[in-house]
Amino acid sequence: MLSAELGRAVRDLRYLLDHDYPRESAVNFIANHYRLGLNERHLLARCVFSRTEVASHRAKAVDIAGVRGKGLGVDGYNVLITAESILTGKPVVLCDDGYVRDLRAIFGKYKMSPVTARALKAMVEVIAEARPSRVTILLDRQVSRSGELAAMVRQHLKQAGLRGDAKTATGVDLRVRGGFNVVASSDRAIIERAKAVWDLPAELLRDRANVLDLTTFR
Repeated sequence: MLSAELGRAVRDLRYLLDHDYPRESAVNFIANHYRLGLNERHLLARCVFSRTEVASHRAKAVDIAGVRGKGLGVDGYNVLITAESILTGKPVVLCDDGYVRDLRAIFGKYKMSPVTARALKAMVEVIAEARPSRVTILLDRQVSRSGELAAMVRQHLKQAGLRGDAKTATGVDLRVRGGFNVVASSDRAIIERAKAVWDLPAELLRDRANVLDLTTFR
């Protein structure tokens, strides 16, 4: 449930974005005006979109059936971090554009934890259910222990009988968004340039996450 203050902030930001205000400036203005905390700022930055963006993002969304037989590229840390939030009951948001996102804002500071192996296994099981022709999971090379994590992913892919690979790379967003029939990511820059986008973490929800649904709040 949104607080009254955060609800006003969301509405005000939508108004500015609908009137073509630059996103970063609009988010900072609204967040400062309402004196929002860090998680609330992340919610504005990651989950609130203009009507034009919402329509564009939703037009690219495919469900699990839309992945079958296609080459799938996975934005590794983006999906993994959200999957971990879901599995541990941390808050996630069904955002304006219909994609599930977390509010942890870990980015390059990600560290492996006891839940990492569970999240990887859950991700690969869902990918196996989708039955892509091939899957490539890309992990940002600059993040600590990415090579070790890629090796773990390859083992899970092998156990699931999936054709594919896990690799470390620089510029993951550039590599993911242009080279696959379908991509799995909630990154705005990737969604805007991808051919088709699958919200893989949404498949993991299954009523077990703490979900804030912005799509019902207008």
